[in-house]
Amino acid sequence: MKRANALALVLLLGLSGCTQWYYDLGSALPEGYEQSAEGDSLAEVLATLGPPMRFAANEGGMMMAWEAWRIREDAIGVSLGWVGADFLTVDWGSAHIRGDYFLLSFDDEHRVNAAARVRRDDDIGSGAAIQPFFGFVSVVSVDDLLLPLPQHAWGAAQLFPLPGVLNNPERPGMGDTGIEQRGTPLGAGARTLEWLD
Repeated sequence: MKRANALALVLLLGLSGCTQWYYDLGSALPEGYEQSAEGDSLAEVLATLGPPMRFAANEGGMMMAWEAWRIREDAIGVSLGWVGADFLTVDWGSAHIRGDYFLLSFDDEHRVNAAARVRRDDDIGSGAAIQPFFGFVSVVSVDDLLLPLPQHAWGAAQLFPLPGVLNNPERPGMGDTGIEQRGTPLGAGARTLEWLD
């Protein structure tokens, strides 16, 4: 028992930092709605789901997407500073995502003609680092999942360097070509043609 207490004390003294971040993006989506949505009017959909988080025009109509994400990011660091070895820290980190993405397509009469739902529940990364000097290095990052919605940058997108501005009509999320799920790599699809600072 004394040995276990001593080990717990050593671990407690060595703990240099511990963080846990939770991000809630969007409201929970109703279960099974995608199976009965076909034929619903735009007004009925908005009354049930609220305003969409993403939207775009498509041939003969439009698309709207709703999403609900729960992201957890954990990090822990251990240092030997309590014994005078401030120069060495060990850090661990991991991230987990639980997501629900709901896409509706509307025809030219503003009625649902297709519905799809994608769910995600898995680890999205982990890492470890040994640092020979004082400091904290992020060993896992969820920044790409926390980017603002694309419509918040429609005006600013017109000020990108010229290749980016010329590519705006092909960029997903700009309101006229398509919708992209949160977490899609920025170098994918039409944006591989861009050169942005």
